[in-house]
Amino acid sequence: MTLQITLHGSTELRALTVCVVTPIPVRIAARNRLKSLAAMARPGAVLLLLLVTSAAAVRYRWLDPVSLPTPAVQILSAESEIDCGLFCEGATPEECTGFIYGPDDGACRLFSGDCRGPAVVSSQLNTERYMARYTCPGSVSDPCACPAGFSRCAGRCLKRLDLAVTYGEAESQCAALGAHLAVPRSDEENQCAIDAAGTSYAWLGFNDAVTENQFVADDGCDNVPGDSPFWAEGQPNNYLNQSHGALVPVPTSGTPEAGWHDVAPSSLYRPLCQLAYCYNSNCP
Repeated sequence: MTLQITLHGSTELRALTVCVVTPIPVRIAARNRLKSLAAMARPGAVLLLLLVTSAAAVRYRWLDPVSLPTPAVQILSAESEIDCGLFCEGATPEECTGFIYGPDDGACRLFSGDCRGPAVVSSQLNTERYMARYTCPGSVSDPCACPAGFSRCAGRCLKRLDLAVTYGEAESQCAALGAHLAVPRSDEENQCAIDAAGTSYAWLGFNDAVTENQFVADDGCDNVPGDSPFWAEGQPNNYLNQSHGALVPVPTSGTPEAGWHDVAPSSLYRPLCQLAYCYNSNCP
């Protein structure tokens, strides 16, 4: 097993790679060294923890800002932050999206679901060091890389699929890529969605099918506001119980006004997929 930890600061980059084979004392010494390096991260620095095993390559970023809408799904005892990361690695990305390690009591809290990016508001900020699971490729030399077929825009990785399908089918197709339907949360992200959609109507990841005007989003963050400036004029209007979000990127003669619309889930639009664990605010 290889453990690599990289500390990114504003003026320096430190990296240590330890190949752990045997014996146990060597493994303990390596973990202690990694733990001491982790403690060197200055406030405002980004801690990138890379855990590589024969079965998986999982990275964790010290994510700031982030909000955690739900309590920890599991609390374990761990000797170090590295061990806590290994517990998270043993779960699927859906089961563990990140963790918080308490060095004072050894508590390893695993979380399922977090909110990353512009939707996080100051009142929701997590003040502890939350290590977010980050499963995009990328490297120190190219930290903004997205998986093949996805494009980076405003920190997100997006991909518009070519076949027009229903809302349910669009969700399934994005999920098969490890993504969800896109949820623009800022002017920049909404423009990215418009650019990615091109001239095609595209599905977005929110709906108010359960409670009128409570648009539940697929990104793990708060509901999408019904008075967002991204809605087209007169939208959402719940016409004929239409409840699912779609983007009309470019108005043409005889088509609806550009912007967000609530439409019937049986409509046929192209999925606009957004990778859940690829947000990087340092990428354009």
